[in-house]
Amino acid sequence: MIKICIGHSRANAVIMEKIWRFRHQQFVERRGWEALRKSDRREIDQFDHDCAVHFSVLKNDAVIGYSRLLPTVQPHLLSTVYPQIMRGQKWPRSHDVFEWTRWAVASGDEKIDGVPVSRVLMIGLMEFCRVAGISSLIGETHPKLINSLRTNGWQTHILSEPSIFEKELVVPLEVIPSSSPQTF
Repeated sequence: MIKICIGHSRANAVIMEKIWRFRHQQFVERRGWEALRKSDRREIDQFDHDCAVHFSVLKNDAVIGYSRLLPTVQPHLLSTVYPQIMRGQKWPRSHDVFEWTRWAVASGDEKIDGVPVSRVLMIGLMEFCRVAGISSLIGETHPKLINSLRTNGWQTHILSEPSIFEKELVVPLEVIPSSSPQTF
């Protein structure tokens, strides 16, 4: 099941607690992003505000996949944390453009009804974008993931040359959801 939460209201408190802990496990423990480490083992940042859209894939009531969308008309990661990876280029900014961040799945081989969790999350995000009127997403990722985006129906546009950021290769890009429904 995919659960979508906007902001972190009291109504979403239980799932958001699971999300914060899942993010800590994935980004701090697994990927080693030490700047995000907190003693409470919850990964929350300044972008987890009332306009953030949180996507979680649940299996047996546990979060096994997650991603977040941030409006580009407000401060977001690319505008605030690492604008230098744009190398002076501008990024799309509009009410119908969001930043796609914090993508993670618990395990690369985890599946739901035979479909990889990464694909469930990617197609779910695409469907949400179409329904919500989101024309495109911007993001920062490793170049090797671009082919996966394309394979799953996203049009991709590189916004600037790849850069090294905190010892990782990243490329800023814009992705546009396919105009036709995806199938599993």
